[in-house]
Parts: sequence; C-alpha cells; structure tokens
Amino acid sequence: MAHRFYCEQLNEAGVVTLTETEAHHLMHVLRGAPNDIVDVFNGNGLAATCRIATLRKREVELEVVSFRRDTPPPTFLTLATGVPKGDRFDWLIEKATELGVGRIIPLVTSRSVVDPRTSKLDKLRQTVISACKQSGRNHLMEITKVHSWADFVKQVIPEQRVLVAHPQGDTWDSASCHPSTDLRPPCVAIGPEGGFSDEEFRTAISAGAHPVHLGRQILRIETAAIALAAKILL
Repeated sequence: MAHRFYCEQLNEAGVVTLTETEAHHLMHVLRGAPNDIVDVFNGNGLAATCRIATLRKREVELEVVSFRRDTPPPTFLTLATGVPKGDRFDWLIEKATELGVGRIIPLVTSRSVVDPRTSKLDKLRQTVISACKQSGRNHLMEITKVHSWADFVKQVIPEQRVLVAHPQGDTWDSASCHPSTDLRPPCVAIGPEGGFSDEEFRTAISAGAHPVHLGRQILRIETAAIALAAKILL
C-alpha cells in the first residue's frame, strides 16, 4: 500500500504540492525519491494516486496519476463526551476516527475534571489526520469547540437523535433506543468520570434525549464511547 499524505489544497488539477510537515516526512523520514508512488487525500473525500515529480528543500511536487472521490459514510455519528485525563482522549480520538465517527463534541459538565484548551484541540486534530492516514479514511472527523452542557442541550438535542449513557437508561437493544421513525443523525452523550448530575440528566431527557445503559460494569469514558460507536457503525 502506498504511503498516504494529507493536503487540504488537493483539487482536481494535475499537480499537488506537499509542504512543511508532510514534505519533511516524505523526504527525510521515508526517503522518497522521484517516480515513487504515494497517495494524497484532502480530508473532504477527494484522494489521488500521485507520482513524485520534484523534491525541493521544503516542498515536494507530485504529479497526479488518478483521482477518486469517496462518498460520505451512510451514518454520521456524533460522540459528545466528557474529556478523560492524560492521553486517554488522544486514544479516543484515534479510535473514533478509525471507526468512522463523524464528529466529536468535547463536553464540560458540572463534574468535569478536564477542560481542554484550544491548543490541545488543535493537537488532537493532528491525531485525526494520522488516524485517517493509517485507516484509509478520506473524510476528516470533526472536533468541535468545547460545549457546556447547557449549549449541548440547546443546540444539539433538537437536531439529532441523542442517546445519553446513564445507569437508569433502557437496554441498548430496546426498540425505544432505535425508533424507526426518527431519521435524524445519531449522537451519543457520555458523561465525565463522575457521570452526569441528576439535574443534567433530567434536563437532557426533558429536551428529548433518550437514556441508554451499557450493562453492569462501570466503563471509562473512552471505553463507553468506542463501545457505542462500534455498535452503531459496525
């Protein structure tokens, strides 16, 4: 399989230029040479098989051999999650990207212990690109700005079919969790390590979300998020 590179500016012209990090990786890590074949994607569904044409000091010019365009996945899943400590959110982002999750919404609730800064979210977007390269995905997963619980209830629940993970929820297989008449894109909300407060839970249910429980075991944020994503997408 050809090595994959991300280029946001990729379009259906005949020449592609890699710069900065991607050019450095191709030239100095992979030791790319003229006429080597590589794969380039723009994160919006367009990909191209390319041949290395010219190596310069800080950029690589590629000649396009062929284009292909991927359609978006049939299910656009949003994961709205509390942010776990340490590098566990990086792991969640990587695996969610590999599974085909459409969007991540970082949540800050009354029991949150981590409030990610903008710089952290920017770094996580690089994790998304790396996971797309590894998995062959050509659509970047979106990471939104941090949402308060109030913002999430007001902005997301009316627009999507939201399942809230909670011990008082219905079983995953129950018909109430998957109404055939609700065609809105799905969203799963996972609380922080201490879970959602009673008030947050009541607010979400009153706004139209549906509670679902994940079994007897207590799961970490990232475990619950990836388990539910796999159930929906695989």
